[in-house]
Amino acid sequence: MKIMFAYVQIINQNTGIKYGYVQFKFTKGMLKISALKGLTKSDAISIPITEISTIQEDNYYGWNRIKFNYKDIQYIFLYSGYGEFDYLRENISEPVIA
Repeated sequence: MKIMFAYVQIINQNTGIKYGYVQFKFTKGMLKISALKGLTKSDAISIPITEISTIQEDNYYGWNRIKFNYKDIQYIFLYSGYGEFDYLRENISEPVIA
């Protein structure tokens, strides 16, 4: 099981925007996100991969970016390198599209 790191923005229309550095991993059909800096430890999140929707990829000031929704909340992952982008794309795209 790999553990990766990223900068994440979480946009909830009801409660606002949270952001910070996180570690994330995929295990047992779940994307698990834990705060490293910025978000509080109580913000550990588990997302069923099959419930991820509206996946988008683009480039933001030279950084690779993946956005997706889960329960009307938008998650935005930003990367500058080291394989995190590919790891996230491979693990959320296959189960959702299949």
